Amino acid sequence: MKYTLREYSGKSVDLDKVSKLIGQFFREEGFKVQEATGSKGYLVQAQKGGFFRTLLAMDRAFTALVQGDKNDFSVKLGVAGWLSDLSMAAIESLFLSPLIAFIEVPESLWTFEIEHQLWHFLENQIQLGIQ
Repeated sequence: MKYTLREYSGKSVDLDKVSKLIGQFFREEGFKVQEATGSKGYLVQAQKGGFFRTLLAMDRAFTALVQGDKNDFSVKLGVAGWLSDLSMAAIESLFLSPLIAFIEVPESLWTFEIEHQLWHFLENQIQLGIQ
């Protein structure tokens, strides 16, 4: 899985709220979440914690990029390295070269299930009309 992309047109939604909903979803699933805003959009990273993950130095995280404007935007979801420094330069590099930032990982049922649940949650919220 490189990443999945969903594009939305004519929805008139607040992108800040979209990014906050993504963070909320991951927090409710027990992930550690970090969020940042850049000039090109919003970044949300979610990482499962735990002793074994730390022991194995697994710095990978679900990474969502929300870009565009309220009427025409996209959400890109994939797995990328956890950014320990959320400086503007680090955030902007993800938006400028998103294909390089995402890590190719073997498909797993767990990853697929979390991704599926997030898309379902987000689609429902957008249909309800995030204002």
